[in-house]
Amino acid sequence: LRGHEWIAAAYEVDQSPIGKTPRSCPATYLGVWDEIRRLFAGTPQARMRGYTASRFSFNVAAGRCERCEGQGRIKLEMNFLPDAYVACDLCGGARFSSSTLEVIYRDKNISDILNMSVEEAAAFFSFDRKVAEPLKLMAETGLDYLSLGQSSPTLSGGEAQRLKLVSELMRGASLERRTANGEHRTFNLYVLEEPTIGLHFADVKKLLDVLHRLVDRGHTV
Repeated sequence: LRGHEWIAAAYEVDQSPIGKTPRSCPATYLGVWDEIRRLFAGTPQARMRGYTASRFSFNVAAGRCERCEGQGRIKLEMNFLPDAYVACDLCGGARFSSSTLEVIYRDKNISDILNMSVEEAAAFFSFDRKVAEPLKLMAETGLDYLSLGQSSPTLSGGEAQRLKLVSELMRGASLERRTANGEHRTFNLYVLEEPTIGLHFADVKKLLDVLHRLVDRGHTV
C-alpha cells in the first residue's frame, strides 16, 4: 500500500445506531446542542434565575421533566408484544420542566428548538457558525427533514450513516483549519457499508456529492 504513511486513521461508516437512548438525538450527536444550551443560558431570564447551560441538559434533574427523565415519552412494557411509547403526561413531550420552558430565546423555548427541522434550525441559527455549519451539512446530505430532537433509536440505518458522514466532514474541516496553521496534514480512509440502500435517486445524488467532498479534501473513500 503506497502512501500509507499519510493516512491518519481508518473509519468504518456503517448503519449501526448512533445512540441507544431516547435522549440521544441529532443535535447531541453533532455537538450543536452544547452551543444552543450556551445561548439559552445567556438570555436575561436565565441569568436572573442563575441558570447555567447545564439547566438545559437532558441529564440534569433540575431542568428536565422528572416524570419522563428528559425523554419526552413513557415506555409501556407489553406482554408478548414490543414495548410501546406514549407522550409524557406531565410535560406533554416537551422533555423539560415548566420553569425551564419559561426561558425564551428569540421567541422560542428550548422545546421549540428541538421540534425544529434541520432546515428551519439552520436558518434560525444562521448567525452562529458552530450551529449553522453542521446543520447545513445535514441538509446537503438530504436530512433537512429531520427534527433536531428526533430520538436516535428511531432513525433508519441510512439516516444514521449520513449523520456519521456529516460528523466526518466536520472533523475534516477542523483538521484543515489546524493544518492551515502549520501542522502536518494527514488524511483518512473511509469504508462505507452499502450507503445507498433505501435512498431515493435524488438522495443518492446528494450523498455522492458529500463523498466527492471528502475525496476533494484528500481523503480516500
